[in-house]
Formats: sequence, C-alpha cells, structure tokens
Amino acid sequence: MRILISPLRACMKFSNSTWIKSLGAAVLLAFSVPDLSAQTDLGSPYSVFGPGMAVKRQSVTQFGMGGTGAAFGDAYRFNLVNPASAANLVEPVFQASGIGSLSTFSSDGGSFDNQRFFVNNLGMAYPIKRGVWNLNLGIVPLTEKNYDFTTVEQTEALGAYRAEYRGDGGISQAYIGTAYKIYNKIDTANNVTSFSLGLQGNFNFGPINSLRRLTFPDDPRAMGISVRERFLVRSPSLEVGFQYQTNIIKRNTRSPRYLTFLAGGVYRFGAALSAERSNYVYNFRPTPAGNESPRDTIFSSERASGTINMPAELIAGFGFDYVSNKRQRVRFGMDYSFRDWGEFSQSFDGETSDLGFGAFQRISAGVEFTPNTGGMKTLERIEYRMGFRAERTGMVISGTEIEDYAVSVGLSVPVNFRRNLSRSRFSIGAETGSFGTTENGLIRENYVRFMAGFSLTPHFRNRWFVKPKYD
Repeated sequence: MRILISPLRACMKFSNSTWIKSLGAAVLLAFSVPDLSAQTDLGSPYSVFGPGMAVKRQSVTQFGMGGTGAAFGDAYRFNLVNPASAANLVEPVFQASGIGSLSTFSSDGGSFDNQRFFVNNLGMAYPIKRGVWNLNLGIVPLTEKNYDFTTVEQTEALGAYRAEYRGDGGISQAYIGTAYKIYNKIDTANNVTSFSLGLQGNFNFGPINSLRRLTFPDDPRAMGISVRERFLVRSPSLEVGFQYQTNIIKRNTRSPRYLTFLAGGVYRFGAALSAERSNYVYNFRPTPAGNESPRDTIFSSERASGTINMPAELIAGFGFDYVSNKRQRVRFGMDYSFRDWGEFSQSFDGETSDLGFGAFQRISAGVEFTPNTGGMKTLERIEYRMGFRAERTGMVISGTEIEDYAVSVGLSVPVNFRRNLSRSRFSIGAETGSFGTTENGLIRENYVRFMAGFSLTPHFRNRWFVKPKYD
C-alpha cells in the first residue's frame, strides 16, 4: 500500500551516536510531505524508540477491566500484574492467551490499515500449600519493536532521495516467582483477612533489529547508505508485590452477603540489562531489482558489550468485592502506574544516549459482574467485565505529548461446567482506543484489540502432580 502521510519526525531519527550523526541525520529530518508506504502485520511506528513499545503485562480478565489487577486475587486464575496474587490459588493452573488488533494509522496526509496477532502469555502456577503458598512460572513479552515505512523526499542539498526505516524484535521475559500469605485469618463463616507477599525473578532476553537506508532514485551514479543495528539482550531483573484483603461486611451462616476491601502494590526494580550491540554501516550500489550491491564499509562493530538501563515501575491499586444475598457478585478496582522514562539510557563503546522522554502514568478502572456465583446454569456463572484506561506515555515529540485512551469489555465462560467438575474458563475481551495525535505532523493510531485465552484447572478426579496410591 502506498499513500501520502505527514512525517513523524522523531520516529525517523537515527540513533544518538556520533557515527550515525556523520550520515547527515539532521538533513534526513528536514522532511516536508513524504510519500510513505506501509505494510500489514506491523506494530506502532512509535516503537522506533529505544527497545520498542512496552507491552502491558495482563491476563484476559484484567484486559477486560482496563488492565486493572494490582489488588485482585483468584483461587483458580493467576494475576499477571501482581506476583503476590498467586498466594490465593488452591489448584494448579495453566494459563495462555493471545492478542489481535485492527488499527488505522492516520495523519494530515492520509491513512493506512493494519492487522496483527501475537501471543500474550504462557504460564503455569502450582500451590505448594493451598491458598497460602504458591510457585508460578511462565513467559510474557516485555517490549516490542515492529515498524516498516519509507519516505520519498526532495531537498536542495540532496535532491530527491528515498529513506527506508525497518525494525523488528523485542525483549521477552521468562519469569519464576513465589507468593506467600504471611498473615491469614479465617473465621467459621469463611471471612478472610490476609496479607500476602510475592517475589518474582525475571530473565529478559531477545534480539532488537533496525535498518535505516538512504538511496537516490533519480541519480543512478549515487551510492546509497545502509545502517544495520542489532541488540541482543540477556539479563535478569526483579519485582516484588503485596496484597491485603479484609471484610468490611462479614458473611454469616444465615446470609452469603459480604463486602471485601482489597489493596495491592507492585514494584518492578530498575535494571541495567546486559546487552551486545552490532553495527554495520556501508555504502552500496542499488540494483534495478531494488537489491543492494555493497561496496565500502563505513563503520563496523561486532557484539560490543554495553547496558540498556530500564527504569523502575510502580503500580498501586485498590478494589471492592461485593456479593449480595442473591449471590450476585460485583468487583470494582482501580490502579495507578508510574514509570520515569527519563531514566532510560543505553551505553555502548563508552557512549551513552537516552530518549529524552518524561514520566509514564496510567490510571485504569474496571468492574466485573457475575449474575449468580452459586448458580447451576452456565449463564448464571458467566463473568461480565468493562473498563477504562488513560495513559500519558511520557513521549514528547515535536513539542506534543503522546497519550493513549481506551475502553474495554470482556467475559469469561465456564468450561466443563456441569457439577463444577472443573473451574477451567475461557475468556475473551475487546478494547477500542486512540494512541497519539495528528497534530504537528504526527501519527494517530485508532485501534480495536481483541484478546482471548483460557485458564485450565484439573478435573476433580484428576489431581495434577499427585501420584495415585493403591492399597
């Protein structure tokens, strides 16, 4: 697809190192109205910055509630936001989900559509002591870089030229964690007051690739310039969390009605991720088929050691869990997240660069409704959700701050519901929102995202990880 689009100036920037500056990046930024081509199955063009766009860590149930989840725990599903929530599990759980999106990127000059899908999480949790102590492990995406666009420009100094920008890869995160209720008081009516702590170790890994290429289509004698850059990340990080719950309205033997107050917090420590960077800068003679015929190497560096400094993140939230006399259940939660991207930097070959961004802040809220928690019909036990989130990303481009707003809905359906033989559930969610702006020649993404996944727990006659015994 080939369309006319106004430039996203900062998205076109080359890296901040001196060898990139020697290519005349300042001249390349002197865009007027470029001719931009784009493909499907791509991510955001804003992923050109740093290690790419940060991917929200969330389960399908949290996705349907706007990403809210710091305070919530569940006996049969684990929470990807707060590692302390796993202390509530009473059964082993296997959980997986994926995300698909339909997006329209637009600016003053035009628009194009994009579709994509990726795996969101794979995870397993196992209770060492039911409802008290748990071990969990899995893998989730941490950042994603995925863009591909081309501009055609003309200046007095260079004449007509074509600039191509491509990037792919990202950082994945394998984790293992444990959660324990250090205080757990349960009375005869099953009213609970508890305080849980969670500790999670992460191993961050993955390649991040980028290509920037400049050619002069109107001058067959002109050499092109190609810049290839690759980061390889392999490094650990750490996070901790807590959850607290207590009954404001206590249930009794005559009534199932209760109201529980929930609170939770997560601190993801900043980390200096060990990484290797390889650079290859060369000029080439373009072929009629559009391929490269490399000539001279301008700069080359193979697997130079360095660090990518990721800033710390703080998430805090609260919630309420209410069940009526008719066993109707309503859960409400709200979260606040903060991360200072001004602390991001990357250091290689004695040279340090940063993004020049500010603080990321997100407020999210969501509600969940179950018609009858004790019902015997499937429709009575379906969980319905809706939520909202608002984000200030910390990106400031051309003097304009980039923001993200979305509303979401979702539901969970019992699997093998008859007689409660299993607590497995299939969950789906959808959100629609807007990221960025068309002001000052920038790009706005209007999107609809879908998320689907399942949580599997054992059949009551098939206890996982338990060796059968026969007399």
